[in-house]
Parts: sequence; C-alpha cells; structure tokens
Amino acid sequence: MTGKTIVYLPNWLGDMVMAVPFLHALRQHSGDEIWAIGKESAIHLYNGLNLFDRFVPINGKGLSLFFETANKFKKVGFARGIALPHSFRSALFFYNLRVREIVGYARNKRGFILNLKVEEREELESTVEHYLRIADILGIPRSIEAPVLAVTSDEEEKFDHEFTNMTKPYGVMIVGAQYGPSKCWPVEYFSELADLVIDRYGMNVYMLPGRNEDDLARKVYDGIRSKDHAGIKSVNIRDMKVCLSRAAFAVSNDTGPRHICAALSIPTVVLAGPMDKRYTAYPGTSTRVVSKDMACRPCNKKTCDSDHECMRGIKPQEVSQILGDILEKNA
Repeated sequence: MTGKTIVYLPNWLGDMVMAVPFLHALRQHSGDEIWAIGKESAIHLYNGLNLFDRFVPINGKGLSLFFETANKFKKVGFARGIALPHSFRSALFFYNLRVREIVGYARNKRGFILNLKVEEREELESTVEHYLRIADILGIPRSIEAPVLAVTSDEEEKFDHEFTNMTKPYGVMIVGAQYGPSKCWPVEYFSELADLVIDRYGMNVYMLPGRNEDDLARKVYDGIRSKDHAGIKSVNIRDMKVCLSRAAFAVSNDTGPRHICAALSIPTVVLAGPMDKRYTAYPGTSTRVVSKDMACRPCNKKTCDSDHECMRGIKPQEVSQILGDILEKNA
C-alpha cells in the first residue's frame, strides 16, 4: 500500500520503547508517508530515530478532545491506521477519522471496527514480538529484533544547560513503578544499596522519580547515610533519556525506564517481581533480570495480597555483587 499510514502509539512508556522494532520495520519497508498519534512525551522518546513524517499529540482523556483531534485530520485521507494499543478508543479514533483500512488485535470488543485483524497466539509472547507480528501480517520484513533509541546533540545541550552539577561516573535508580506498588523494591533496600555502591566506588547515585513518585524517592534519599553522594533529579522523558545514556549503571524496578536503558545499551539490573518475564523478553546483553521463584509468582497484580516476598527476597547485597561485576568489567 502506498499513501498515508497513521499509527496509534502505545500509552505505557515501556510499550512505547518495545514498539520500536515494529515502527522501524514500518519506516524501512512500507513506502508510505507515516504519521503517528500519541502522548506528547512520545515524540521526545523517539526523537533522533526518524520513524515518522508527522506526529499528532493527543493529551487528556476527554471525548470532546478525542473527537476534535479526529475531526481536524479527517481530510488528510489516511489509507491505513494501525492501532498498537488494544483499546476500543484507538480503533474508534481511526473509524471516526474514516481511515480506509484499520489494523490491530481484535480485543476489547473492537473487532467489528477492524478491517485487518492480527491473529492471537495461545502462548504468551513478548510485547516486542506482539507488535512485530503486525508487520508480518502486513507483509513488511522485520529489520531489527530489539528496541533502540537515540540521543541527539540538541537533547544533550539542553540537558547540560539544565543539569549543571551531574558529573560522571554516576549510577541511576528507578525506585517507582507506574503500574503499581507490587513492582516496587522496598524503599530501605534501595537506600542500603545506594550506600553499598557509594562506599565501594565513591560515585554518585541519583533517583529519577516518575509521575507522583517524588515522595517515594524522598524516602529512599532519607534512608541513605552518604547523602553527599546521592540526589533526586526530576526529569522529563527527553532529559531522562540523556541522563540514562550517561549512567555507569541503572538499578530499576520492572517499569518503563528499564526499557530505555536496554535500548541505549546501559548496564541495568532489573528487579523483577510479580510480572511474567516473558512479556518483556527480547534480545540484549546489557540487562540482568533478578527474580525469586515463589509459588504465587507471577501473579501480575498491581498490589500484593501477601508479604511481597518476590521483591523482599531480592537482597541489596545480591544486587551489589551484580553491580560490582558490571562496574569492574567496564572499568
């Protein structure tokens, strides 16, 4: 197909990153003019990759804004719309946009809107593979199998202007998780790990809280003895990308920024608790996933119904030893 294709991007940060192999294949082999619609933060995440010709930001959840955006672009005449989220809303947006061919998975009772439905698999598959199979059904060759991101010189200049006191080497900790508290390693464990790293290597450790995570980061900071070597940095997606790209290591809950680290090839220890690891499995050598086998795991719940042993069982000393291997190998 030649013409204009519009892609409805995922909502979750990690899913945005894991969609890159599909978006890369689409860009490389479709021959279409490619538009994308999604959260405004997405354009900063994908900056430097040249994946789209046009980007349409959609903010808020109100139906009036939703239909206002659709009505604004009806006259563009899109030949194809690809709904990466499984939401009814994303398919309805393309229907209201009068897109000739709407592609996606037939979930959430939206199958009657789709012209081309991607077949579901019975076995659980990674999110990267889940998106790449849309390329398969479109007859588009795969180009890469794992996410990649880029950091531009403009992004680095803006970061250096804003954050003048961050000197390398430093490590980063992602202490929250937008999914829910079940994914969060205990606050006191992060504090203890920070002191272990600071005492052993003398490098600074920074926490990068996400939305509504400032209090959580503050609790971790309050528990650190060597506060002169620790800090909290509030960053947007653009600055987070630069900050992570320069980190000697990252320790992260199983949440979106871990995928940014992987896409930037930053040595990362992922503290994996309640979720099934197959969702986020894709090729890469920079990520070490640490988990504990429990009878109740994986539960995929947002809040733990028990004593959170899947996360409490991962001890700071264990993670410190892994970081030691990473840092000494890269010294």
